[in-house]
Amino acid sequence: MNIRRVCVVALRVVRQLKRDRRTIGLITFAPIVLMMLFGYALSGEMSGIQLGIVDLGGHPALRSHLEGMKDFTILYLGSESDAERLVSEGRLNGAVVISPAEIQLLLDATSPQIANAVRSAVLAGARSEVPQINAPIVERYVYGYDMEMTDTIGPAILGLVVFFFTFINAAVAFVRERSQGTLEKFMVSPLSSMEIVSGYILGFSLFTLLQSTTTLLVVIFVFGVPLKGSPMLLLSIVILLGAGALALGTFFSNFARSEFQVVQFIPMVVIPQIILSGVWWPIQSIPDFVRPVSYILPLTYATNALRAVMLKGSTLGDVIYPDITALVVFFALSFAAAILVMHREVA
Repeated sequence: MNIRRVCVVALRVVRQLKRDRRTIGLITFAPIVLMMLFGYALSGEMSGIQLGIVDLGGHPALRSHLEGMKDFTILYLGSESDAERLVSEGRLNGAVVISPAEIQLLLDATSPQIANAVRSAVLAGARSEVPQINAPIVERYVYGYDMEMTDTIGPAILGLVVFFFTFINAAVAFVRERSQGTLEKFMVSPLSSMEIVSGYILGFSLFTLLQSTTTLLVVIFVFGVPLKGSPMLLLSIVILLGAGALALGTFFSNFARSEFQVVQFIPMVVIPQIILSGVWWPIQSIPDFVRPVSYILPLTYATNALRAVMLKGSTLGDVIYPDITALVVFFALSFAAAILVMHREVA
């Protein structure tokens, strides 16, 4: 091997990278931003947990302890049935029914980290009582008493896989069409920008449906994640997420001139979805100053909806319609942005 020739090739690569300021910026700053996001998300500190309390008398120290926890938002309720209903609808992360005879915990195991945080808070409050608390602490799961971590992550992984591959496939396909001159032929034809984008999204949606179905089968039959809701509703959510990702990939493809540049969008578009959308850890563990970003990411709402359908058996009329609405808005905005950018390119 000739070292001089190797150095010539290496020097050529360096010169090419020097002319690509976007690549230099991503190489320099993207790792810093991503490591900070990972570090904050993995800090383990919870905040914004919605806890219901049904106070039937007794144990003032426990009640004071829970009220004094700055990371909990307390909602007082009149009955155990109200608490169970709100936990089942996802409006509360957990509830405590305090009575002289016993202390009952109502937990939602579809988010094990939050359930553990509620349990730890109640146990710490019970230990603060003097003399030692005599009433038993009874745990009751509104959902998922026998769930494992795989069950809670499986629905989120389904959404993540669909979003990632549809975004990348759409962006790469549009870049390839542009480099081969096919897209220019479409643009000079009677087809409008809306028709071109709609056609691509419709075509790719068929592959997204196939991909979603195979991924869902793997999640259910290989990893044993339960499916308590409607498979058609589940696939509809995934298709809606995939359509939005396709439109988003189409939009970003207008800023890339090669497949390599498309890959550079992954740290900006895909990885924040992985960190901040509740796929691996709950949004309540994300710091307050970063958390607003979570609520503008489509995968946050897809994860909520997929978990509700698969693990709770929720229907469209239950509690997932806000998540569906958010996904519809995401698709509409991405679709409009893709059409607008393509229209400007034609002009």
